[in-house]
Amino acid sequence: MVVCVVARLPHRILDTTDVRSWGLAVVVAVAVVAGARAMARAPFTLRHKRLRQWAVGEVKTSLASLVAGVLATLPLYALLRSTPNWWLAAWLIFAGVTVLWQVATPAVLRARAGAATTGSPALIAQVHAVAEKAGVDVGEVIVAGKAGARCGNAYVVGLGRTRRLVIEQALSAWPPELVDQVVAHELGHWRLGHTARRLPLTLLAELAALGAAAAVLTFAPLLDWAGVSSAGDPRSYPLLLVVGAVVAFPVRCLLAWRDRAQERAADRFALDLLDQPDRFDAMLQRAADDSGVPRTLPWWRYPTAGHPPIDQRAAACHPNASHPKGS
Repeated sequence: MVVCVVARLPHRILDTTDVRSWGLAVVVAVAVVAGARAMARAPFTLRHKRLRQWAVGEVKTSLASLVAGVLATLPLYALLRSTPNWWLAAWLIFAGVTVLWQVATPAVLRARAGAATTGSPALIAQVHAVAEKAGVDVGEVIVAGKAGARCGNAYVVGLGRTRRLVIEQALSAWPPELVDQVVAHELGHWRLGHTARRLPLTLLAELAALGAAAAVLTFAPLLDWAGVSSAGDPRSYPLLLVVGAVVAFPVRCLLAWRDRAQERAADRFALDLLDQPDRFDAMLQRAADDSGVPRTLPWWRYPTAGHPPIDQRAAACHPNASHPKGS
């Protein structure tokens, strides 16, 4: 994206093609960036695949990026070109989509799971036994994911009456005593109301990021450097992406700090509920082995990590270890 800005690639392509419609110009700018991304990825993705397999995969990825980018970018540029308060209107749209997705996710997962959505009677009975101990009425349990997959997960989705516990099929194949630990952790999120508490901060963070982006995009020297007269010029698309990434970084760090705090709280809930620290530790090690969850994190990845590393979480399982503090 930086190369696209510095080299002014959208400018060159649009000037050569003499595109006059701003909507078509947005499509061209999105396509230019998607192509630049594909070239930037090539050294890292080509070495692990055959040339034909790599090419087919990149074409599919680029097309998907182009379609998604155009669908998301056209309304944004319509706002940029119509009102100086575009960021507020954009936030209202983002907020609406965020809340709607939170409410609708259980229904979407249920529809995708199809006949497997209810799970085996033994698994459901096991989940309800832990839920009863936790004082949580989980109702329907959604079993999702592909059968035979190696990596498994569990999570709580939805808000209010739509809230559901989701267990992926790969996880349901784990030993029951480890599944109990995962369920207890997820019920910790449920009982502590983490989803409802997460939502307001997420919406405020989105508002702050969009407001900051709007302020940056009115800075005339920056627009002059990028070769555009206003942020509403489709040639500004790569600049928009760069500015978005920069202003979103502190927001990502803030939300990740909140997520890590909630994960530690859910861990403590599970440890207090079942009082089986060795089994909880074994569950964490199984997650690291099967799902590739990192045991440690380098300093540069930690600020945006949504989970504490496995070794840090495992240290809290033992009576003589203090809970990890700080972020």
